Amino acid sequence: MKRAVFFHATLIIALLAAGCWVRKETGEKMQADISALQAELQVLKKFNEEQKAELQRRIEEADARLAELLRLIDDYQRSMGRNSADLGLSLEQLKERIAQLLGRIEVLEYNLGKLQKAAAPAEVKPPEPQNSAPQIKPDPLGMIKRPEKKEDFYKLALSLLENNQLGPARLLFEEFLNRWPEDKLAPNAHFWIAESHYREENFRQAALAFQNVRSKFPKSDKAADALGKLGFCFFSMKRYQEAIPFLEQYLQDFPKGSLVSAAKEKLKQARQLAEKKK
Repeated sequence: MKRAVFFHATLIIALLAAGCWVRKETGEKMQADISALQAELQVLKKFNEEQKAELQRRIEEADARLAELLRLIDDYQRSMGRNSADLGLSLEQLKERIAQLLGRIEVLEYNLGKLQKAAAPAEVKPPEPQNSAPQIKPDPLGMIKRPEKKEDFYKLALSLLENNQLGPARLLFEEFLNRWPEDKLAPNAHFWIAESHYREENFRQAALAFQNVRSKFPKSDKAADALGKLGFCFFSMKRYQEAIPFLEQYLQDFPKGSLVSAAKEKLKQARQLAEKKK
């Protein structure tokens, strides 16, 4: 429908631009067609805007639910630390809900992306050459020699991260965890995997990975920073109301933590921005 509208509009504009002479009756009909096309385009535009607004609203609701589930995991673990009685909600059930929620968010964002793409002007791509060989993506770790010692292996992965080679660094940290899952550096490796997602601005995946650090290694040195980073993730997603509890908890539990200065600033901004959204 949209293509037909643009086709007719383009045809009419082309005729007018070419300076073609038309009879009065034809001109009046063309003017009527233009008016009808303009009205139709307005209807299409309004429909797309309403669809986009609804999808965005549902994504925001899903993000809020994600933050709620992450907090539930914390509450559950703290309660279990004081009382071993069954609280009626297992961690596995929570994780399953989170996985379902992430799937829902992905579908919503996919639909929103399709809608935005449909509303944008069509991009004309040059024809692909015939008989072109399929391109093979190079292995990002193909040229990297793995050290035998786990300490050197870890240092190599960390050096890649520090040099902003996020994908290769994440793959090496994952490989490290497959080879030495119980090592004392495992909490750090999990944390840096989460950090790689965060630096790639994949904030939802980063939030889940930081929560994984807190769930698996609550007494590790990285557990505190993982909590602060959870707040940073939701702040970066512009989910300010959801960021506030994580930032407040971090500042309360770790007043001398390495992220205190940034957490205070983000908490201040989150409160102001959340108030504006009300």
